[in-house]
Amino acid sequence: MEAAEDELDLGGALGAGSGESFQVLALYIPDRDRHGEEIGTQRRWVIEAANLLARIGGGVTIEPPVEGGWLDDENGNVIWERPVRLYTYVIPEPFKERIGELRALVGRETNQGEVVVEFDGHFFRIREFEGS
Repeated sequence: MEAAEDELDLGGALGAGSGESFQVLALYIPDRDRHGEEIGTQRRWVIEAANLLARIGGGVTIEPPVEGGWLDDENGNVIWERPVRLYTYVIPEPFKERIGELRALVGRETNQGEVVVEFDGHFFRIREFEGS
């Protein structure tokens, strides 16, 4: 089946290089630990996560903190926090090379029950951290 003659080559029309990215990787950096206590180092983790995502996708976007909550399985309480969401459009090879770094980020050192990673429309709950 041939492409229609009037089909737009958007990349070419925009002057974009080859290697488009279409899968989004997002991280949520918490400001509270698993007990609802402020971790006090959220900005440090946002910058560390931003550096990692920039290496995975060539750039990163950091959104302002939002309000959210998660259910504590141990006591049934909702823990309210103000996470920061960061995202990048991945480049496959750097992404594959940095999976371990992604897994190690944040969770253990900030006393999290789980850390979430959103990738390509899927929501992953990490409960076993690298090095723990």
